[in-house]
Amino acid sequence: MIGGKQHLDLKTVWQIKPFVWGAIITGVVIAVSLLAPLIAPADPLSQNLSASLSAPGEGYIFGADALGRDVFSRVIYGSRITLAVSSSVLLLAVLIGTILGTAAGYFGGVIDTVIMRTADIILALPGLIIAIIVMAFIGAGVTNLILVFTIGYWAVFARLTRGQVISIKDLSFVDAARISGTRPLGIIIKHILPNCFSPIIAYSTIVLGEIIIGETALSFLGLGIQPPAPSWGVMLSDAKNYIFTAPWLVVFPSLAIVMIVLGFNLLGDGLNCFLNPKQQNRRIEVFHGNFKSK
Repeated sequence: MIGGKQHLDLKTVWQIKPFVWGAIITGVVIAVSLLAPLIAPADPLSQNLSASLSAPGEGYIFGADALGRDVFSRVIYGSRITLAVSSSVLLLAVLIGTILGTAAGYFGGVIDTVIMRTADIILALPGLIIAIIVMAFIGAGVTNLILVFTIGYWAVFARLTRGQVISIKDLSFVDAARISGTRPLGIIIKHILPNCFSPIIAYSTIVLGEIIIGETALSFLGLGIQPPAPSWGVMLSDAKNYIFTAPWLVVFPSLAIVMIVLGFNLLGDGLNCFLNPKQQNRRIEVFHGNFKSK
């Protein structure tokens, strides 16, 4: 507890089931991505046309695609690409959004107006559609993909951080720091930002799932990661012509996407339950009320 604000208590968080399940799922996926060279039985780019569209079990755990590439290996290596891109976007968006949101909330005035009106414009636009349009103009590629999503998501964290800063900056311990002669930058770094991290971390896990879905969608449309890279979106794009003849080409990448997004959403839900216990209690009351009414 700093300045009366609630911070992450690992012992308490691990008692929340959504967080536990989310941690297990995301932990497994992250471990698999890090250990991909040790786990994958084949090179994800290696082709074997004699094994084209081989079903699962015929020498290939998840089957083979139209070029005879091992689907299991491509799914594993695909997790690396997806997590690397989405994590890069998240880190940049959090960094930019936190800095701008802190400036807007602490200093107010013209700074607040300019930053938040810009954020409002970005948040008012349909994110994925704008990303598709922008990528169509500037071209596909990892760098452009990260740039587009960063521009789309910094505003979310700017608004979140601004709200936290406004609720903290006039508290007694911050006033005491001002009276003692601490400069604004010192107050922000030592007293305000540490009290903003918990909700930012909780919301980041949910946003990460959204970014993964967006990256997959753009890669599926040919505007994100490009073939022959083993991206899950690229794999789904390659498999769209074989949905009925080789359904495993669609099933396994789709399951991987569902699993990682579900994992991050459960993490975020668990952290939100910890940070907002009253909201969790209301959920329980509503559940029991509906159960009794039946």
